[in-house]
Amino acid sequence: MRLHWFLRLTLLLLFLVLLWIFVGFILPRLLPVASVSNTSKFGFIFRKEEWSGEIKIVGDLWALPGTTVSVKPGSKILVAKEGDNFNLHWLPWELRSGLNTGTESLGVKNGELYFDEKQKIQVHLAKFFVWGTKEQPVEIRSDETRPGSPYDFNVIKMDEGIISHVVMSNYRKFLVGGNTTIRESEFDVVGECAVCTKYASPSIFKNIFKGSLRTSILVVGGSPKINDNLFLGVGEGITVDPKRFGAPIIYHNNFEVDGVALRFLTGSEEVGGAVALNDFAGPSAITIPCDSRIKFVQNQIKGVFRLAPSGNCSGSMALGPNYWLSVDRQAILREKIVGREQRFEVLLPTVLQSSPSGVGRRID
Repeated sequence: MRLHWFLRLTLLLLFLVLLWIFVGFILPRLLPVASVSNTSKFGFIFRKEEWSGEIKIVGDLWALPGTTVSVKPGSKILVAKEGDNFNLHWLPWELRSGLNTGTESLGVKNGELYFDEKQKIQVHLAKFFVWGTKEQPVEIRSDETRPGSPYDFNVIKMDEGIISHVVMSNYRKFLVGGNTTIRESEFDVVGECAVCTKYASPSIFKNIFKGSLRTSILVVGGSPKINDNLFLGVGEGITVDPKRFGAPIIYHNNFEVDGVALRFLTGSEEVGGAVALNDFAGPSAITIPCDSRIKFVQNQIKGVFRLAPSGNCSGSMALGPNYWLSVDRQAILREKIVGREQRFEVLLPTVLQSSPSGVGRRID
């Protein structure tokens, strides 16, 4: 008796799903942990691994979802700048190389290099635990002689885990999932975003962001906690697109960037997050849509507070008590708060007379 083609297709799909569950989730639990030291890596990771010494990644690396990669203190993870021995990205726009001299194209802005996936590497990890120490930090960078380029390799991604005492550089973007902690690490020579999170709520604290051409932290949706970080150099400090339900908590940070320290791209959130006890030093600017529901209190602001236009702006916005390095309310409204539309009013019920206690980054 011949089975109907639809039933055969259903059985085949069921078999493939069960095979994926076994290989992707069950098999990594059954296999012993593999010790990986002073070697090269590319391809797929099928089991739990413990890395030490110098690990050189010479091609795209993709870990199955049930795997865990742990990295010992003092290790170096070097990603090849040129030559992808195991390219997994073959879409035409991913293979394009050279400098974008025109308008933004598929996420690549004018003046940025294309992804050039034939040569550039991506690293996708599931659970990733990097256990550096203050005395023995872990390095994750390209194999290029320092300082290298912000486009030496394209992507490093982790679904969950911990990054502790790590020095990272020479990449386009670092994508992190929700159950993730990024702590006491340094990020430098970055193209797009030193840490990027989308619809996730990681904890990012006590790090130093030395410069990213676009932004140090990019938040799309989600409600991450971002505290006790230092933002330096070029690019924006934190860029947030909260969407509807995002409510990030941004507190006790020091912003010493030359441009935009904090930018919210959209407003009209359901709840809105909080920006509190941050030190916005130097000429850095804060840009927030006039319909944002973010709570902005107890900050020290040396630069300007810019209201971005939005289609839902009407009425007024009341800012909480902040220290503007001035106690003259009218001077603050005239010189510090810019971009207001005529039909929109900014209210300052309270102006702090001095810097808030405990403002800025807390250092142990």
